[in-house]
Parts: sequence; structure tokens; C-alpha cells
Amino acid sequence: MMEELTPEEVKTLIKASRLAREKGIKQGASVKEICKIAGISRKTGYQWLKDEEASIKKKEEEYQKLIHLEVDHQELLQKHARLRFENEGIHIAMEIHGVDEIIKKKLAMNQKRKRKL
Repeated sequence: MMEELTPEEVKTLIKASRLAREKGIKQGASVKEICKIAGISRKTGYQWLKDEEASIKKKEEEYQKLIHLEVDHQELLQKHARLRFENEGIHIAMEIHGVDEIIKKKLAMNQKRKRKL
């Protein structure tokens, strides 16, 4: 029994079949035959494939990094909103309890003490 194909594999095979038909390459042509038609060595063909796979892998890694950064960004936005809310609450509490006036009085007393010295 044949193994099931992923959607990506199906798309790749369909594209390859279309391309082979368009270029007049027989169905089931070997790598050697394909490279000969392209005018390149098998080594070059496999190097191109290796380069493409490396590029795809790099793009996938960059995509995963982007996803991670977006998640981190959302977490930081939430943390910022929470801290801003807490800060506003602290300022309201300080205003209600007259903390600014207390601080001004203490500063004034300290300045008077320094002048006496």
C-alpha cells in the first residue's frame, strides 16, 4: 500500500508533471536525463536542489522567529497596559492622600535645615 501524500507533496508532483509536459520531458525521466536536457551535470542539479532546500529551511526558521517575536510583542503590549493602569492608580491614590503636599513639606523642612547648617 502506498503512503499518503501531504498536500505540499501533491502540489509539487502536479507542478513537476506540468513542467515536464511543457518542456517535452518524458514521464518518469531520471535525474541524469533531466540534467542532460538542462545542460548541467548531476552534481550541479543536486547542488541547486541542496541550495533551494537550505533556502526553504532558512525561510521557515525566519518565519518561526517572526511568530515568536509577534507573541513577545503582544505580551509586552499587555504588560505595558497593565503597568500603565497600575501607575495611574498609584497617582490617583497619591493625589487622594495628599502625598505631593507631604513631599513638598518635607523638602521645605530639609532645605530649612540645610540653611541653618
